[in-house]
Amino acid sequence: MNMQRLWSGTLARTAASASAAAVGRRGYAFKVDIKALKQLREQTGAGLSKAKEALQHTNNDLPAAQQWIERDAVAAGAKRAAKVAGRVAGDGAVSVHVTEDHTVGRMAELLCETDFVARNSGFVDLVSAIARVASGSAESTRELPLDAQRTVGDGVKEAIGRLGENMVLRRVAQVGGPGCIAGGYVHMPVRGSSSDMAAGRIGALVAVRCAAGAEHHAALAQLARRLAQHVAGYAPRYATLAERPGDCPEELVLEAQQFLFGGGSVAQVLDKVGRAVGAPVSVDGFVRFERAEGVEKPESDFAEEVRQAAGLPK
Repeated sequence: MNMQRLWSGTLARTAASASAAAVGRRGYAFKVDIKALKQLREQTGAGLSKAKEALQHTNNDLPAAQQWIERDAVAAGAKRAAKVAGRVAGDGAVSVHVTEDHTVGRMAELLCETDFVARNSGFVDLVSAIARVASGSAESTRELPLDAQRTVGDGVKEAIGRLGENMVLRRVAQVGGPGCIAGGYVHMPVRGSSSDMAAGRIGALVAVRCAAGAEHHAALAQLARRLAQHVAGYAPRYATLAERPGDCPEELVLEAQQFLFGGGSVAQVLDKVGRAVGAPVSVDGFVRFERAEGVEKPESDFAEEVRQAAGLPK
């Protein structure tokens, strides 16, 4: 009889312990703050169950719940990234950013697998944000902070988990510096969640150097932007004839090309602008990116791209 009571008591305690664990895991005994739940979903875009889980883990602490969701998204993205790492990222987008004072221009190329994802506003926002912080190489840029909680690499992993495709930060570039005026251009941009977030198939940056006064800053900034448009369209390889190898045709030298907006060659236009502002104007540097340039993309049909974008099984 005593053994039976002891056994029954053990079973009861075990059941109670299991029930308590289940309550803890599932959150049945925890009341989620409905107002915090609504705010969290609006701020993060998280699903209902994920937002509830975040608030349960953080005792309804909204800032902590936001960080929990971000960490969870990065972890999920890392798992997804490992699964899709072998797939060819043969599409993507290029974004440029010029600082407010126009002294520095930056550019980033982020690859994905399909045009559907390349046009997704979240993807456009990501490559635009990367272009704002890009510095050095793609490898070093991955370690830079994208925002207060994530590095660039974390942001890419999170996007992989959310959008389901392999993504690669392939290239970054920077032009300009003290004494320079930079301009940037993206060809046929796709807009992100705001007007200042944009990315497209081709991007270009140009920095001009000139010692003219501040009153000529706007004119030089316009020149730099138009030169960036020219570089995007004509794809020069060298800035000056002195830089080109002997076997390179003049058609691939920026200063020898006829300026896209007229007025003679680029060299002649620079000379005219220099005389107008009272100081010589020269091209300090330029860069042109075309998305997935040189990447061998596997053959696929339109129906297959639609299937992948919709997440449908084969």
